[in-house]
Amino acid sequence: MSLFERLSLVSRRRKMELFYCVMQPTADMRLLDVGAQADGPQGGQLIDQYPWRNRISALNLLPEHIHRIQEHYPDVDARVGDARRIPWPDKSFDIVWSNAVIEHVGSFEDQAKMAREIMRVGKRWFVTTPNRWYPFEFHLRLPLVTWLPRHGYLWCGRFVTYNYEESRYMRGPDPTVLRLLSASEMRHLFPGSRIIKQRVTFMAETLIAAGGETRD
Repeated sequence: MSLFERLSLVSRRRKMELFYCVMQPTADMRLLDVGAQADGPQGGQLIDQYPWRNRISALNLLPEHIHRIQEHYPDVDARVGDARRIPWPDKSFDIVWSNAVIEHVGSFEDQAKMAREIMRVGKRWFVTTPNRWYPFEFHLRLPLVTWLPRHGYLWCGRFVTYNYEESRYMRGPDPTVLRLLSASEMRHLFPGSRIIKQRVTFMAETLIAAGGETRD
């Protein structure tokens, strides 16, 4: 396992621990996983580990992820859909969980649409995203590019790709390049939410918006 994979594993585990600590889910709560994926019964995704899986609904834009969830967990209400247009009524869920998805949906306007939808369908929410100001971009695996003005790292992604299967850098556009968010942008997207800066290394790699109704 590479250093990046080890850091990712630790970060994911800490996000899960924080989720349970902050949100305190119970067996009677309905939960929506936006951008849901499943690795299987021994996997590390929330849907793999959640103790009340029959209370989960799952949304992903890609049919292959939904098919995989349905294959492993037929009791999950899994649907293909866009996070900017979530197909459930207002306040359908006690908790909305979304891990490292909002940076993938497009422009800041698209991200705002996703945030509004999460706050519309959820009574509470726990939304994570990479910190733009961390001095290393993990998709491109390049240092300091996220510090370039006007999201200059997007320009870098037009010329450099990191191939994870071959573990090497390649020339050409990177299809995974995304719009990273700062803490101030997360506060703007999720007004009134607590913005948590989660750190595994020397500074916060992950930003988390935790908000919604206050529990008694």
